Amino acid sequence: MRKSPLGLVVAAIVCFPTLISQAAGPAPAALKTFLEREGFGGSPLQRRFGNHLFATTLINGRKTALMIDSGCPITLIDRASAQKLGLRVEETKKYIGGVTGEAERYGISKLATLAMGNCTFANVPVEVANESQINLIARPHLDGLFGAHEMAKFGMIVDCARQMIYVNPKGPSAATTQKLAQFLAGRGFTRIPMRFNPDQHLDIDAAINGHPVRLIVDTGAAMTLLSAPVASASGTSLSPLYSAGGQGIGHVQQLTLGGNLIVNNAEVAVGRVAKMVGAGILGEEYLSWNFAVVDIGGMNLFLRPPESAPRKNR
Repeated sequence: MRKSPLGLVVAAIVCFPTLISQAAGPAPAALKTFLEREGFGGSPLQRRFGNHLFATTLINGRKTALMIDSGCPITLIDRASAQKLGLRVEETKKYIGGVTGEAERYGISKLATLAMGNCTFANVPVEVANESQINLIARPHLDGLFGAHEMAKFGMIVDCARQMIYVNPKGPSAATTQKLAQFLAGRGFTRIPMRFNPDQHLDIDAAINGHPVRLIVDTGAAMTLLSAPVASASGTSLSPLYSAGGQGIGHVQQLTLGGNLIVNNAEVAVGRVAKMVGAGILGEEYLSWNFAVVDIGGMNLFLRPPESAPRKNR
């Protein structure tokens, strides 16, 4: 997750979705089929060690890989990768911040084309900063983060458990959002409204042991993270290995998401975080475990606890 000032630059997209008959027929059993019938193009995601979802992409015709990061407001390219891609970078005097409060100056650039699956984005605004930390352990090498700005602009939907990302070439659609909500409700999903907070991060209502908070929905975070003060105030028990530096593992007796979806005995990371993070982050482990469908275009998070319905309905 990154905080990032958001420059409004016009981008365009061309998709070639799978052709499916529009003739009347029974409702599709699979989310993929449903979204293809609604005109979405899809791209498979991969999961690497470290629990990061990423897409194989082409930037200006060159093979790359980007982490799918709903916690990053704008698409971000690593400085080393930007150099290899030959991007023209305009340096700024502004700073970009990380989860724990570290900050560095960033540059801005634009991608002529960014291809993902059967969709190609054109004139994509990006920021350029040192993202080498995402490649310290796991492979393959990731060249940056695909952020929430493009996801919202093009009505994107991330299926965390099935590892797919879908793009609506026409952008967000209220009619499609309503159809998707009905489709998933019939399969045992709970709808949780999302919003962009003042720092341009997607967040939801939540509660930690009954204490109301808002958590950032972050597909780029390997683990759910609570700020140390919030964890302490909400009665989160800490592991004996919790360090004096404020980093460790906590146990939440009851983590409530959206008012009525409850995760009991949740294990979370606890640490000292930047002010912009607020109470904390809902990470990829609980998103995938609850079959999360993140509808950024419709500003809804859909979750279904694993015991609530058979997986074959997806």
